[in-house]
Amino acid sequence: MWVDVLVERICEERAAPYVVNDAWTPSGPAHVGSLRGVILHDAVARGLRERGQPVDFLYGFDDFDPLDGLPPSLPEEFYRPHMGRPLCDVPWHGADAPSFADHFAREFESIFRAVGCTPRTYRTSHLYRTGAFDPALRLALDRAAEIVAIEREITGSRRAERHPVQVLCERCGRIGTTVVLGWDGQAVEYECRPDKVAWAQGCGHRGRRSPFGGGAKLTYRTEWAAKWAQFGVKVEGAGKDHMTRGGSHDTASVVAQRIFGVEVPFPIPYEFFLVGGRKMASSRGGVSARELLEVLRPELVRFLVVRAYYRTAIDFDPGGETVPRLYDEYDRAAAAYFGELPARTPGEQQDVRDLARTFHYAWLRPDPPRPFVRPRFAKVAFWVQMPHVRVEEQVEREKQAPLTDADREELRARVEDARRWLQKWAPPHYRVAVTESLPPEAASLTGAQRELLARLADRLETAELEPETVQATLHGLKSELGLSAQDAFGAVYVAFLGRDSGPQAGALLAALGREFVVRRLREAAGRQPVRYAP
Repeated sequence: MWVDVLVERICEERAAPYVVNDAWTPSGPAHVGSLRGVILHDAVARGLRERGQPVDFLYGFDDFDPLDGLPPSLPEEFYRPHMGRPLCDVPWHGADAPSFADHFAREFESIFRAVGCTPRTYRTSHLYRTGAFDPALRLALDRAAEIVAIEREITGSRRAERHPVQVLCERCGRIGTTVVLGWDGQAVEYECRPDKVAWAQGCGHRGRRSPFGGGAKLTYRTEWAAKWAQFGVKVEGAGKDHMTRGGSHDTASVVAQRIFGVEVPFPIPYEFFLVGGRKMASSRGGVSARELLEVLRPELVRFLVVRAYYRTAIDFDPGGETVPRLYDEYDRAAAAYFGELPARTPGEQQDVRDLARTFHYAWLRPDPPRPFVRPRFAKVAFWVQMPHVRVEEQVEREKQAPLTDADREELRARVEDARRWLQKWAPPHYRVAVTESLPPEAASLTGAQRELLARLADRLETAELEPETVQATLHGLKSELGLSAQDAFGAVYVAFLGRDSGPQAGALLAALGREFVVRRLREAAGRQPVRYAP
């Protein structure tokens, strides 16, 4: 399993103790892609601890970065005057947080802790304003020419500024619009330029100030290296856009070695988390991490991340088959973990071990309870829509034994997930609404379809009303009457749902009860008086 492989390599290539670091800029609601980084680092930290290694897992909120874009849901007129200011200094328009950064940082922290991630958090604004980063600032200013040369060497760009710092303007409070003009060892001379960036307008002020104690911040690549030096980071991954040749990680690595004199952390370049094929960004909207957690239980959210090899993109399509298939894969991993999967060949044994470890890293608690029944998610999603069905009775009937406490806990989680998924994301063919009266669409049934429904009613009046029995009976009648599968099963769906498609017909009829099913079939076949649904 990829986490175990990474942990083994880390132990071989870096010495203990291990500081694992990750960070995120709270510039808007955390999108689902933000979860990949924090869950990946949490899994690696867990793996290191399980090997008896000392681990400190850190997570930083880069809240001293400037506000350079707005999520579409926020009031632009309120935030326009604050563009370019540090996120920690931008007020929040609501009453629940003192600042823009605080609102989104606290929101995301509550989300990643809900999915079992347990880092020790920090904020870069605190590092600057307490003076913790003053030595790094002084070193960067003293050796600015070397850092600029490194950037140009690595990136091939000639556009790097002469000083790798951004000054906080004393007049307007912006940090994204300033340019350093000089450094004399005590103070920086700077200018707040109206036209430096397209997303904010500087005030034009020119002045001198100390860069220390929060008077300035390091530019991104140099700040990344400074964090490695500050915390002694041994492991840190990043999205592949940062890890490309000549990218920000390459620059930060050389700055770390040549300027700060520290070893580059063990790198983990991971692929994007896509939503319907598109990469998300916090300041541009998309499916948020909170939305995902509002639909799926925490273990499924973790499983969504850890099941995929870290160098493989995760493409999550909430409106498609992703969630039912995810549950099926989760169930297979659970079966592997609890020793329920046969493995005959060495290759199969390795696959089962990998599945079991995936389940281990997905679970929040050390010792997950073992349910003896794990009904398929698609089936549970169908059952919860049937007014005649008690889901627990259906599962108990399948198990042919009373449910244990672990069974009930697992079933409750699935039922809750299914209801939320059906309400928010499920595609139309998963939504089932049995009409109280015969739907008007039944008037279009052919004679052969009506004959099939009449014969089905006769057989189900005495036959065992089980999904497999009903399904087999339908297949037999289809062959007797020479109907296509689409016409045969479509007749059943039209009679009960008013459309020509739906869930497995056998499961649908078995869930509705014999009296109702037989009456409706005869109505649709024209063998009883009909009262069409309005």
